[in-house]
Amino acid sequence: AMPPSHLDLTAHDAARARDIPLRVYLPTNTAPAPVILFSHGLGGSRTGSAFLGQHWAAHGYVAVFLQHPGSDESVWKNKPMQDRMRAMNQAASLDNFLLRVQDVPAVLNQLEFWNADKANPLARRLDLKKVGMSGHSFGAVTTEAVSGETLPLGGQKFTDPRIKAAIVFSPSA
Repeated sequence: AMPPSHLDLTAHDAARARDIPLRVYLPTNTAPAPVILFSHGLGGSRTGSAFLGQHWAAHGYVAVFLQHPGSDESVWKNKPMQDRMRAMNQAASLDNFLLRVQDVPAVLNQLEFWNADKANPLARRLDLKKVGMSGHSFGAVTTEAVSGETLPLGGQKFTDPRIKAAIVFSPSA
């Protein structure tokens, strides 16, 4: 069987003047499908963990892989080898955590807009009443935060009620 097709799109969060690159894996069936968001680990990108996106799409889900500027591959890509670890450690920051947890609702808002826009390739492809969230490592921490976890930071919550289920891969303790 052919691997599911994918689209590379960019969500724009006007409120933060921030672009969030996306890779969207689509099931072959064009009926509205449940959506799984995926947040990469530190230093990753929307192209990582493609096997998960392909697997989920092959099983009838639209899989939307977010790329988080500031904690993505740009952190280390053009750095000399000896500076990469320090760059990665600096990117594992509260600032980048806050950017990430705000990327998720921004992407959901963009998906709602695209789903209703007849000119968009995602028009009527998304069942946004059935949204799951997943992530690896820093992405797992991101997933926990938007899926109901209360944070030590004065009990701050970043929960997005549109997310109905969560899967975390390699979360930190």
